[in-house]
Amino acid sequence: MSVESRLAIVNKIKAPILRSLIDHPVLVAVLTWLGVTTLFLILNFSVMTRLSIWGNVFRQTALMAPVAIMVAVLMIGGDFDMTVGANYAMSAMFFIFLINLGLNPIIAVITTLSLGAAVGLANGLLVTSTGIHSFIITLGGWFSIRGALLLIFSGSSNLNEDLGFIQIFRYELGSNFEASVLWMLALLAGALYLVHYTSYGNHLYAVGGDRDAARARGIRVTQTRIIAFMLTGMSASFAALLHVARFGSARPVLQTELPLVAIAASVLGGCALFGGRGSPNAGFFGALTFGTFGAGLIAAGANSSWYQFFVGVVLVAAVIFNRYVSRLRQKSR
Repeated sequence: MSVESRLAIVNKIKAPILRSLIDHPVLVAVLTWLGVTTLFLILNFSVMTRLSIWGNVFRQTALMAPVAIMVAVLMIGGDFDMTVGANYAMSAMFFIFLINLGLNPIIAVITTLSLGAAVGLANGLLVTSTGIHSFIITLGGWFSIRGALLLIFSGSSNLNEDLGFIQIFRYELGSNFEASVLWMLALLAGALYLVHYTSYGNHLYAVGGDRDAARARGIRVTQTRIIAFMLTGMSASFAALLHVARFGSARPVLQTELPLVAIAASVLGGCALFGGRGSPNAGFFGALTFGTFGAGLIAAGANSSWYQFFVGVVLVAAVIFNRYVSRLRQKSR
C-alpha cells in the first residue's frame, strides 16, 4: 500500500473524530476521564473495581462539581471567578458560626447561600462598572476574603452538635455514595436547563461571543453577567454546605486550589477561555476526572502531590487543544 493510500485512510478516520470533537467539545473531558479510569484500573484493578471506591469518587466530586459547573456557566459569558475557593471557606465557617449561635438550620442555609450570592454580586458590580478583567478583580477578592478569614479565625471551626437537618446533604445511600451526589446531579440538571432551554442561556452565549453585538441586539449585558457571578457565588456556598455536612468542620484555608481546578475542569470540557462556547457538562465531567484521579492516587498508594501536577498539566493541555479546535472550527466555516 502506498504512502498516499495510507494517508487517505488516516484522514478518513481522523475527519469524523475531529468533527465530533468540534461539535461536542465535552467529549474531550469524557475521553480524558475514561483514560484516567483505565490508567488506575491497570495500576490497581482489584481496588478500582470496588463499588465503594466509586462511591468515594462521586462523593469527592460532589464537593467541587457544583462550583465547576457554575464556573463553566460563568465562562460561557466570558468571565472568571477566582473568589470561589475563598468564598467556599468563608461560607463553611459562616454556616458553622450561625448554627453554633443557635440559629434555625433552614434560616442558616438560606443566609449562607445569600452570602455567596452577595460575594457574586460584588464581583459582578466591580467587574462591569470598572471594565477591568474579571480575573484581576476576583483575584483581588480571593486575597481579601482569604486574608480576612485568617485574621478573624485562628483555626478550624467545628459544629457543636450533630444536626439531623444536615442529613438531607449527607444521607448514606450505600457503598460510600451520599445524598450529596444527588444534589450535585440536581444542580447539573438545573444548570443545563438554564443554559440550553431559557432565554437567559441564549443571552449568556451571545454576551460571551460578542458583548457589543449582544448589546446592539437589546440584550442586557451587564445584568446577564452579574446574574452569572451571583449564581457562581451561590454555588461556592452550596458546596460549602455539603462540606460541612460531611466533615462537621471548616478551616480558613479550605479549597485553596478550587478556582484553578474549576477553570481547568471547564476548559477540559470545552469551555472557551474568552466565552461564547461551553456547557455545564464541561464542569461536571472535568470535576469527575479530577475526582477519579484523586481517588486513584489513594488506591495506588501514590504521593498526593501528583494531583496538583495533574491539574497543571490538564489545564495547559486543555487550553492548547481548545485553541486547536477553535482554529479547526473557523476553517470549517
